[in-house]
Amino acid sequence: MAAGHLRDDEAEALRAEIRNALPYGSDWLVTPHQLLGGDTPQDRILAGDLESVRNLFHSILYIGAV
Repeated sequence: MAAGHLRDDEAEALRAEIRNALPYGSDWLVTPHQLLGGDTPQDRILAGDLESVRNLFHSILYIGAV
């Protein structure tokens, strides 16, 4: 499998995890967030910056930081 496909799979897995874990996950993905420089999580995912989205998402899940 090509590296691009692996990254696409990883991005979709992150989106699915967010949608499943947060009751408002679909909305959260398309809402600008100040901790992402005003970008939406979806924008960052599409840009390949999965790590910042994952870190923010896990902060929300595990320590309640928004």
